[in-house]
Amino acid sequence: MIIDNLFSVQDLPYGATYGQWTVRWWQWFFSVPKSENPIADTTGERADTDQQFSNVFFIAGKLPGEDRILPNRTCKISENRAILFPIINCEANALEYPELNTDEAILKHVKRDEDSIVLKECFVNGDRIAAQRVKSEPPVFELEIKKDNVVDAPAGLTRASADGYWVFLKPLPVGKYEITFRGSCEFGRLYSGASYNLQVVKEANAIS
Repeated sequence: MIIDNLFSVQDLPYGATYGQWTVRWWQWFFSVPKSENPIADTTGERADTDQQFSNVFFIAGKLPGEDRILPNRTCKISENRAILFPIINCEANALEYPELNTDEAILKHVKRDEDSIVLKECFVNGDRIAAQRVKSEPPVFELEIKKDNVVDAPAGLTRASADGYWVFLKPLPVGKYEITFRGSCEFGRLYSGASYNLQVVKEANAIS
């Protein structure tokens, strides 16, 4: 069953910890220009943008907002790739929030945001998937924010921390899957999430 096809926080997927993979997800998130970023895409046509790992495919929700309408995306991936995504997550860095001028301040900001989460749910083909809370590893990490990033943060190198509820699916058999996830923070004010119509195909046919 799909609900048993998950990496846990005790695993070392492809030689890295779960928390290290979440850091890589955030590095990906801030590296893709706004016009090409999969998180700003409503159809899935940009899902394959800047996917740097042959064994792990990143997907994303939408930018948090008061709008509860979730994007419905369609994409293909090869059968040998795991899938990592946050149901809802929180990140803070010293460029986006200049007042966070110490690692302790960054960590406190992330904890405050994480403690405001009131909704976190995920379904794969109708089966409920349990989210796992995963902190970034290391707890504070270096982050390069590129120009024209999706949240309009200043570009440059910075210190960041992240915490969130994640799903890390092991590679799925060839077939069609519906992945739906949603979460809410700030005690129900902001929403994120997405719905994916995902086709897992033989590697030679994996064109998003």
